[in-house]
Amino acid sequence: MKKGLLALALLAALSLAQAFSPSAALRGGFAGDAGAFGLEASWDCLLYQPPVGALRPTLDLMVADSFQATFAMRYMLPLEEVQGLRLGGGIGVGYSGSETGRAGGLFGVFRVDTEFDLPLKDLPAPIFAGVDGGYAIGAPAAEGAFFSLKLGARF
Repeated sequence: MKKGLLALALLAALSLAQAFSPSAALRGGFAGDAGAFGLEASWDCLLYQPPVGALRPTLDLMVADSFQATFAMRYMLPLEEVQGLRLGGGIGVGYSGSETGRAGGLFGVFRVDTEFDLPLKDLPAPIFAGVDGGYAIGAPAAEGAFFSLKLGARF
C-alpha cells in the first residue's frame, strides 16, 4: 500500500512537471547520524509564481537508516551579485519507514537550499551543484538535522 501511494505521488509530481522548468539531481549527505543518498525532482509551481524568484515544489526520495520521501515547497531567489546563484528555503511534509528501535511515519521538515549553475556550455542541459540543509521533526526515524550536496540538471 505504501509503495503504491509513493509511486502514485511520484507520477503525479512528474505529470505536473511538463515544460515547467523541471530539474533532477542526485543527492548525498547525512540525515541525523547516518549517511544518506537519493534523488530530487523539482519544477516551477503551476498555481502561483512571485514577481521575483521562483516557487518550486520538490520531491525527494532518500535512503538513510530508512527510506524517506519528502515533498516540500521552496522559494528560490536569484542572487544578483553572483550570476547563476540561487538561495532559498521552504517547508514540507514527508514519510519515513521504520528502522530498528525507531518508529517511522509522517514528519515535517524545514529546509534551506543553495544552487549554483555550473559554467559548462558543451553539455545538452544546464548542470547545477547545490547544498541543502534543514531539520525534520515528527517521526522518530526521520527526526533531526540533515545536510546534503547535490548535482543535477535543468531541463
